[in-house]
Amino acid sequence: MNENYFMGLDGFVWFTGVVENRNDPAKLGRVQVRCLGYHTEDLNDIPSADLPWAHVMHPVTDPSMQGMGNTPSFLTEGTWVVGFFRDANEKQQPIIMGSLPGVPTYAADSSTGFNDPNGKYPGTIAHSGHTTGESDVSRLARDDVAETHTSLIKRKALAAKLVKIPKATKPNLDPISTTLNKDDTPTFFDEPTPRGKTDTGKYPYNHVHESESGHIQEIDDTPGGERLQRQHMSGTYEEIVVDGSKTVKVVGDNYELVAGESNIFVNGDINLTTNGNKKEFIKGDYVLEVGGNFTRKIHKNEQVKIGAGGAGNLEEMIIGNHAHNVANSYTGSIGTTKESTKAKDYILSVAGNSVTTIGGEGLITTTEDMTLHSNLNLTIVTQDKFGVVTLDGNVSIASGASIGLKSVSSMNIKSEAVGTMTFAGDSSAISFTGSSGTINLSGSGSTITTTQEVTANTIALTTHTHTDTAGLAANITSAPNA
Repeated sequence: MNENYFMGLDGFVWFTGVVENRNDPAKLGRVQVRCLGYHTEDLNDIPSADLPWAHVMHPVTDPSMQGMGNTPSFLTEGTWVVGFFRDANEKQQPIIMGSLPGVPTYAADSSTGFNDPNGKYPGTIAHSGHTTGESDVSRLARDDVAETHTSLIKRKALAAKLVKIPKATKPNLDPISTTLNKDDTPTFFDEPTPRGKTDTGKYPYNHVHESESGHIQEIDDTPGGERLQRQHMSGTYEEIVVDGSKTVKVVGDNYELVAGESNIFVNGDINLTTNGNKKEFIKGDYVLEVGGNFTRKIHKNEQVKIGAGGAGNLEEMIIGNHAHNVANSYTGSIGTTKESTKAKDYILSVAGNSVTTIGGEGLITTTEDMTLHSNLNLTIVTQDKFGVVTLDGNVSIASGASIGLKSVSSMNIKSEAVGTMTFAGDSSAISFTGSSGTINLSGSGSTITTTQEVTANTIALTTHTHTDTAGLAANITSAPNA
């Protein structure tokens, strides 16, 4: 073999040219290049399909093997490149070393060579506004025209709409609270301004990568305006500005899946605002610890069910006071649902005083016995009538000491059947302290019976009989005692 034809010994022949096809059938990232000075621009003489396939050289930071690195290469039709021929004589094995930016003076002409056969590049790019007659460097990397980049214009326009996002406010609990007794002052937050508020994106410090569809990545080293920005063509983006503040905006749905644990620490406040609904499903335990105050403000209804998975308990401890105010009705039940299987008792212990005030009528109903028990006094006060009624059975009022019945007006004690009033103690008396008093016995066979001698001469006896069991034989009618 002639050593002059050995690769590397047959001279270095380089070229510049234009990529006219990148759809490599072998999918190796190769491109077909029309080389200036070696190929004519006449597509009839050398069609794009007849151009040699050129391998693309990758940097040493890219292994270019087994899917590793950045593959395939990002050379589009219409790209100006520089390279060399591995076969200096035949010139059928070109290798691309790099691309050459410039200032395109006219749009692609697909009718001639050294152009994009598709007529797309160069031209006007929809996602950026980039067009001919300007530098091939991204507008985002050129601070004098960065604000004209279409994606940045849209990003700022959308950010301008997300202002005065309301934060949650505390409830007004007047009059039951001394601390939350007025309306909380509303506060708001805005979407941060894209790129931050500092001067940033200065040339040549902002390193921008733009894809064909409009995906963008910026690594901005502008002194005093350092940023990182990654943006999807849809408008979803993530940006970190010079002070370390980070903005993540998702224009579609957001999913975050963690196979292991998730630990989050926030040194400041957290504000969460949603225009829709929020659902939380926790299969295990839910532990919430609040070092300060815990307030809830619910604009509509709240429904709580404990034991939805079977049976469950609610246990609360309040080391302080408990105040509540119900504007309308209050309804509750114990042990009345179909899930009730155990004791259905209600036990309430009050160590101090208990006061219940009812603006309307009050009713306590029990299907079995009911006891009111006081270790001291029991007082029942009514401004009008007071009645004790039993529909079937007896009413008993018993006292371990004395019982006082008092009425500022008239008092009637009436039995609709046989009635008995018995005083078993010594010196028992029925006293009338007014100017007159009357005991009317209108029923036949009515009697007043005493086991002691009657001495009250002032009692007027009309149409009567009485039995003196102490002085006379039983059942013998006698005259009144003197």
